[in-house]
Amino acid sequence: TIIKRLVTITAAPKIKVYGSADPALTYSITSGILAFTDAFTGSLTRVPGETVLGSPYSILKGTVALSSNYNLTYIGDNLTITTALVNSIIIVSPASLQYSDLLTFTATLPGGAPLVVGGPQAADSAKFYIGTQLMGKAKFIVSGANLIASLTNVALLEPTPFGSSPTGQMAPGNATVKAVITTPDPNFSISNLQPTTPLMITQENATIDYTGNLIIATASPTSSTVNVIFKANISDITLTDPLDPNAGDIRNAKVKFIVTPLAGTTPLVTSAWLSVDSLVNPADIRTGTVSFPYPITLSSTDEEFTVRVVVGYDGATSSGYYIAQDLNTVVTVYKPVGDFITGGGYIVPTNSVGTYASDAGKKTNFGFNVKYGSNGSNLKGNMNVIFRRTEGGVVKTYQIKANALQSLAVDARNPQRQTANFITKSNLTDITNPLLPVSKGGNLFLYVNMIDNGEPGSKDSISFVLVTSTADPSILSNILYSSNWVSTKTLQMNLSGGNLVVHSGFSVGTTAPAARVITTIVPATPVSLPFTAKVLPNPSHNQFTFLFSSPSKEVIKMNVLDYNGRLIEQSRSISPKQSLQIGQQYRPGVYYAEFIQGSEKIIIKLIKEAN
Repeated sequence: TIIKRLVTITAAPKIKVYGSADPALTYSITSGILAFTDAFTGSLTRVPGETVLGSPYSILKGTVALSSNYNLTYIGDNLTITTALVNSIIIVSPASLQYSDLLTFTATLPGGAPLVVGGPQAADSAKFYIGTQLMGKAKFIVSGANLIASLTNVALLEPTPFGSSPTGQMAPGNATVKAVITTPDPNFSISNLQPTTPLMITQENATIDYTGNLIIATASPTSSTVNVIFKANISDITLTDPLDPNAGDIRNAKVKFIVTPLAGTTPLVTSAWLSVDSLVNPADIRTGTVSFPYPITLSSTDEEFTVRVVVGYDGATSSGYYIAQDLNTVVTVYKPVGDFITGGGYIVPTNSVGTYASDAGKKTNFGFNVKYGSNGSNLKGNMNVIFRRTEGGVVKTYQIKANALQSLAVDARNPQRQTANFITKSNLTDITNPLLPVSKGGNLFLYVNMIDNGEPGSKDSISFVLVTSTADPSILSNILYSSNWVSTKTLQMNLSGGNLVVHSGFSVGTTAPAARVITTIVPATPVSLPFTAKVLPNPSHNQFTFLFSSPSKEVIKMNVLDYNGRLIEQSRSISPKQSLQIGQQYRPGVYYAEFIQGSEKIIIKLIKEAN
């Protein structure tokens, strides 16, 4: 009798990575042996399934068999699926850029695309952060075998509502960019669910426009102290540079004022880093104003100061989100001796703004006469401005009338361009019906700036700004009436009719103090027709033009020195019959031009003003 041989086989355990092909399913004889040349037929199978969470999957006997001479016993095992390993990468481009500029975030999962037809991808999306601030979210898109999530053209701005402080996440310096990978699939093992990369944020560019006092008088010829308002408008570069259209929030700028007497190099005062006081236009965060009031006590009749306005970097420390090229200007403080202004006429505004903005093309008439009293202790005179505006289809007439003169500052050093700044408390009245005038407010402040450019009066220019109480006249929301608002401030307009007259004891000539005499003739030997030089204009915003007169035909040598005695230009040979232009490239400040012809010498003090 031949009985069946007993044979037992056992399946080998198997492991594979998610998405890869199944390994060969194998087994071995663990009990008994085969006789003669007998052999197995068929193959093992496994329970269907291709996910990590579904594994392990049982390995089945399948079709494995022996002839009828055997009793075959099968012992099974499992196929385990492990997660597919995926690296995570984050890139920002560019890796260094200015505050408020645009950058692109990119998160990549190499090998994160679906590994099984109809199967999942490694993750759904990525959130991008700079510091703690969420910049946005992007979904992963399949790109070949990889997943890519991109967030493009994102501005480096903070969610800073009006009236709140910056969060600090976009402050210039080293920042950390992070991608938070969301909804990772369990079939993948992502190396880092929060990859990071560095980002360098630099300061955005800004521009500076000095709007503070340029010339200011003390309260009377006998007083020596006056509170000078150093002030500037700070604007995002986008207002002037079309190549940089990405504006930030100018309230993040920091500004410093450095005030130095022209007679020295040591600053009289340096402000702390100052924040923007307010926006010029409350609806526009690109331009703000910064002011620094400081009391100056004169040690003489008049003194000049160099005012350096610094944004973001003062050569030693850095502050704020903006940086700008330093602006230097000259501010004159003086005691008023014989100051007065008078004039009348009209302008025709086309860019009037404010609560009571006048109609474009309608006249604004004015008349005034302001001077110091006989004892020089207070201002006397009057100021009357009339303008028109349409309300409800009716053209109404308004009058601004001065009732308490506050201050007057004039500069008559250049007879071809005499300037004056005037401030007065005022009333605003609707005088459409002169028999029934209607008050529109009292205790208002009227600011008047003017230039007397000589004759005819059409060359003269003037501006008016009426504001509530002591409100800042450069802030749009404070303005009741501005005669000519351009961009961020009120600018003067040429007169369409009338004339302006500005006069001051503060001028070049015999009435000026000795310190202000700008021409000194020192002949070595007496001559009947002395060598002379005349300069126009002086002060100048651009260049100086010299005209010479001399009985000699000998060439003239020139040296120009700055206030500290440093040589600026030297040894130019000039014919006494020719004119000379210099100074266009000079910085604002005080210079001395020395002209030598033979044994004669002339020294002229030049004042270069900021534009």
